[in-house]
Amino acid sequence: MRLRKALALTAVLSAALVAATAPTAGADIGAGGGRPAPALPSRTQATCGDGKSTSFPIGARIRGGPAVYRTGAGPQTWYLDLTNTTNSECTAIHPIVVFTDTARTLRPAHLHMEFDAPGGTFPVSLERSDRDEIIAVFDGGDAFPGFTVGPGGSLTVKVGLAFAPDAPLGEVVADAALVQRKGDDGDWIGEAGGYRFSVGGPADPVEAGSLAHTGPREWAYGAGAVAALATGGGLLLGARRMRRSAS
Repeated sequence: MRLRKALALTAVLSAALVAATAPTAGADIGAGGGRPAPALPSRTQATCGDGKSTSFPIGARIRGGPAVYRTGAGPQTWYLDLTNTTNSECTAIHPIVVFTDTARTLRPAHLHMEFDAPGGTFPVSLERSDRDEIIAVFDGGDAFPGFTVGPGGSLTVKVGLAFAPDAPLGEVVADAALVQRKGDDGDWIGEAGGYRFSVGGPADPVEAGSLAHTGPREWAYGAGAVAALATGGGLLLGARRMRRSAS
């Protein structure tokens, strides 16, 4: 299933993440593997772990992100920690981050996002849902096969996030889900939520002028994101099963 079809997941995914995460300020938020998973059919069929536990097989935490992002500035770094709570290897793990801004005016062209993985730095595919949320899929434009975490092991994913000079200002919340890609389908195997931050204007006129000079090069990603979506994205999710469970 192509990336745009993954947007059918948004309503179920967002509601479950919000319900499972208490309002929290700050950048270091944990979501361990011990929390019961939502009662979704795709979770019970997961092969990462024994598939019988009521807990997610992958514990996840967003940490290290700044409290404020300045529009037009370069990428700021934060981290997504993944911990395998099972005694078996988990492969083909693709994080999905849902950004929700208070005014619901944020658009894919306002963000630039990338992540580090074995083999280099990869782009994150961005799309807007019908709920005006930004869905960021760690698919590397079809070039990324997913993360692998060994039995009882852990992995830290370095993420870079920046906002365009014309991005709307205000508060944004980032929630994450982890999906294990399986052919034309996938299983929800973890989550991390509650990273709250603000998007603010340039720090000062001098900095703003300097950034404006380099802006055309730095923010050319908007067209690239649209092109990636037009060619079909890459991450395959269990949207059809989740959609049925939500209906």
